[in-house]
Amino acid sequence: MMVDNYSKAKTIALMFAGGAVVGAAAGLLLAPKSGKETRDDIKGYAEKVSKSVTDIAHRSKVSIEAALEKGRALLAEKAA
Repeated sequence: MMVDNYSKAKTIALMFAGGAVVGAAAGLLLAPKSGKETRDDIKGYAEKVSKSVTDIAHRSKVSIEAALEKGRALLAEKAA
C-alpha cells in the first residue's frame, strides 16, 4: 500500500536527519574552536537543517496531494 511505503520512507528520512544532526552537533562541540565560532557554526547548521526540513515537508505534501488526487480519480472512474 502506498501509505505504508510513505511511512517507512518518512521514518528512514527522519532517522537519517536525526543522526546527521547529532553527528554534526557532536563534531561542532568537540572541535577546537572558540565559543563564538562554535555558536556561529551551530546557527548556520541549524538554518541549513531548517531549510532542508521545510523543503522535505513541502515535497512530501505535494506527493501526498498527488496520490490523493489520483485515488479520487480512480474512485470516480470506478463509480462511473
